[in-house]
Parts: sequence; structure tokens; C-alpha cells
Amino acid sequence: MKPTEKADMKYTNQRVEILAFLRDHDGHPTVDEVYDGVRKKLTRISKATVYKNLKFLTEKGLLEEVNVKGVSRFEANFIPHHHLICRECGRMEDFNSEQLLDYSMKIAEEIEGFTIVSTSTNFYGVCKKCKESKESEEPKESEGSKESEESEESEESEESEESEET
Repeated sequence: MKPTEKADMKYTNQRVEILAFLRDHDGHPTVDEVYDGVRKKLTRISKATVYKNLKFLTEKGLLEEVNVKGVSRFEANFIPHHHLICRECGRMEDFNSEQLLDYSMKIAEEIEGFTIVSTSTNFYGVCKKCKESKESEEPKESEGSKESEESEESEESEESEESEET
């Protein structure tokens, strides 16, 4: 279904607010994040209602659900794109590449007995924030191991001096 088409369903106040939140939200929010955002306008909405409506809207083709590290994330971006997913923190961001999209669809044309209508690729790695955090921790670890190596060498030389004296 194209994002501009209306799904054959009842547009309740909850569904309208959930869709509005996701269309205005940059990123891939979790159920909790959608709940927190929608609750600002619909103060009496429950998390269960948000969850059920997210699943329903996904089934109707109005949302896309992406599972990262066992957590469901939702988006209303139907412009063909790919994702960059951090294996450390689970952060996800969109990645646009017409070249990759064209290549994927060209391969899809060669598949017999199955009609491909869209494609997306997930790239898994480590985001800049996690990489910088990891790099800032590494010198501390290597300094500690260097100190322990030096103390081991010192102990070995003391032991060899003692054995020479006896």
C-alpha cells in the first residue's frame, strides 16, 4: 500500500495520533517511546492500546516494524531505504542508496516464482558513539596490562637475583 492511500479501516483517535507521532518522529521508536509521545496528547491511553494499534497499523501496511536485538521498532517511512544498526547499543538509522536499491531490484527480477515489490538491507556494525566510547576505554585497559607485565618482570628479576645468591 502506498503511504498516500487510505487503508480500509476505522481511523480512531488513537490510530490517528500514533500515525501522526510516527510521521513526525525522526527515527525508529520503540513501543515505549511511541506510548510516551502519544500520551502527551491522549493522556488516558494505555500502553496495551498503543501496542495493539501499532501491530494493527503494521498489518494494514501503514507502518513498518523492524526488530533490533529483540526489540520492535516502528517507522512510517515508506521511501525505499536501508538501515544501519549498531550491535552494541541497538541504535538504528536510515541509509539511502539508490545504487544498492537498483542492484537489489535487478537481482530480484531474476527470482522465479516470487514477485518482489520492495527490498531493504540491514547493515550491522558499531556506531560512532559506541566506537568512540570503546576507544576511550582501551588505553586504560592496555595501561593496566602494561603495569601488570612490568610488575611480573620485576618479580621475576627479584627471584632470579635471590636464586643467584644461594
